[in-house]
Amino acid sequence: MLQPEPAEKRFDCVEYMRRERDRISAKIATMDHRELVRWLRSFRYADPALQRLADRLRTGERDAGERKPRAGRRG
Repeated sequence: MLQPEPAEKRFDCVEYMRRERDRISAKIATMDHRELVRWLRSFRYADPALQRLADRLRTGERDAGERKPRAGRRG
């Protein structure tokens, strides 16, 4: 049975991932630890839920459902 010829690729996700990885690697290659942390924390997420989580991590805010550890006890 003959297979139809595949359509021409419009987007190559592997090539895109490699190009972006190389671009980011070149950008951060000369950064020291403080610069890298500052750069990572400055990232803005397109997804509002991910951005809220990142903001909470940045400020140290706890999730409402997360238990606080008690002194002298293991959680």
